Amino acid sequence: MDYLDMLTRLGASSAHPGGFSATLSQLRRFPLPSGSRVLEVGCGTGRTACHLAGLGMRVTGLDIRPEMLAKAVRRAELQGVQVHFAEGSITALPFEEGSFDVVLAESVTNFASIPDALREYCRVLAPGGLLYDRELILAGPIAREAYDQLAGFFGFGGLLDEEAWKEELLRAGFSAAESWDRLPFGRPPGDDLAEHPDPHQLMDQGAILDAAVWQTSLAHDELLEAHQASLAHALFLARK
Repeated sequence: MDYLDMLTRLGASSAHPGGFSATLSQLRRFPLPSGSRVLEVGCGTGRTACHLAGLGMRVTGLDIRPEMLAKAVRRAELQGVQVHFAEGSITALPFEEGSFDVVLAESVTNFASIPDALREYCRVLAPGGLLYDRELILAGPIAREAYDQLAGFFGFGGLLDEEAWKEELLRAGFSAAESWDRLPFGRPPGDDLAEHPDPHQLMDQGAILDAAVWQTSLAHDELLEAHQASLAHALFLARK
């Protein structure tokens, strides 16, 4: 079982660095105007997408995994909000140029070709549109063996440092790029769910007793602990 399979089976809703606490903090610092056309890429089970819809945004959530999207649709029903969900890849977004005012990504872009995904985000944004992308980043030099371990376990298409991210954003066509909230990796597990429990988490039947799920979860925790000093996370903000 790979990392994304584990998240899918557990119905994980805020696996990105900082969790849902970071999402709420971001929205307080960078509030979005009501009625904004928002695309959340890699929306997973839809927690952020549904929250944004509840704030008055016109939200589209995209994910490559139909099992995740089925849970996102159910979440929207339970929360009584309207979200358009679509299946697709972040490197070939199924939307017309200029379709959105905001693209939001939460630890998603690392899992594909970063240059290809960033070009697609820029393409579907309207002129002056904004990208908010929170990602795991390199905090400094890293041994090739460690890099390969991280990339292999998570299925990363790339893992960049802060400056390289900003360079890629500009290369993708954005007119300006900056980073915020850089923090070392290593928030103790469980804190975010204790602060912001998810009443609509939808686990697969039997997932809680599936040994493969917990073996993958343990491998995840051990890998991140072993390489914690090499990792950080940050929010990247780019304007088209």
